[in-house]
Amino acid sequence: MANRVNFTLNNLLTSYKNWVVANPQLLTDIEATVRCLSYFSFGQLRNSTLAVELIYSMPNLIVLCNDLLMYSSKRQHLKIPQFDSKIKIWLTVVEYTETFLEVSAKKLWGPKGKWLIIVIIQLFKSILRLLLIYVYKERVTKSPATPPLNREKFNKIDNVQLKEGFMLKRSGTVVRSVKYSTPIELRTWKALPPVTDENENLTKNQKSDTYLKLAESLYVTKPLLHLGCMYITSQNRWPPWILSLIIDIASLNVFNRCTQKALLSKEEEEELVRRRLSLLLYILRSPFYDKYSCNKIDTLLDTISSSVPLAKYLTSAVKKNLPYMQNTYFYMWSR
Repeated sequence: MANRVNFTLNNLLTSYKNWVVANPQLLTDIEATVRCLSYFSFGQLRNSTLAVELIYSMPNLIVLCNDLLMYSSKRQHLKIPQFDSKIKIWLTVVEYTETFLEVSAKKLWGPKGKWLIIVIIQLFKSILRLLLIYVYKERVTKSPATPPLNREKFNKIDNVQLKEGFMLKRSGTVVRSVKYSTPIELRTWKALPPVTDENENLTKNQKSDTYLKLAESLYVTKPLLHLGCMYITSQNRWPPWILSLIIDIASLNVFNRCTQKALLSKEEEEELVRRRLSLLLYILRSPFYDKYSCNKIDTLLDTISSSVPLAKYLTSAVKKNLPYMQNTYFYMWSR
């Protein structure tokens, strides 16, 4: 009986994997629809926080699983570091589900259970990110650690590779296809290069600067420092808020100085831009939000609602859900 169940599950998984590989565009459309439905459910199920967080986490996990299936089953010769690293995959799963785990812990064990889960999650994430920095020589840890696969580019690379040649499984040598070879007088007689991630050579050829490591280490341990300061003072006091802001600004300042000497990849630059933009979230974090931002934002929403046609529905939804979002998502211990 157990063997029959395993056989059936393996067949279903294989069939689904083949369908994912054969229909990337349809898969992307379905994922986008599921994501939109999760946003819609936020306003409808706001009183059931556990259901909201579960539904909100599912689209991200579905996209990650589909990307992993597509990468593992179709492109064995294409090297994308974030999909080969189990540490990055685990980090991504935790990032997608940490809010759901916090809400679940609060439902099951109360506030103490919630804070215990928060400490465990942030300690787990910090340790893994430090491993990426000091063992795997990551200069800038990304969030999420495994970003969604660029499927259009992924398919384009594979199509070009299939036309030009194929790769031998054991040696990894790329052999040129006779069918698609250029005329003999135009051939360069050079071996086809293996298809790799566009940032792989950049990462291997450049040594991690000491200051970059220190800045990234400080940024990675910021959640733990914030939690420690919060434990000493209080959750809604100014010291934890100020400490986190200082760490973010100091880390970005070091990166700005060092990037003049060290060349960063496109993904690293995008991550630094995201961190700069995330500084704006400090106006939505307590105690700044409670004492300054809350009234200002309410006034702004009321002004937009009264002056812009049909904006009332959007502003009323934002005003209704903002307290929950501020209390659930805009916290300092998470990146």
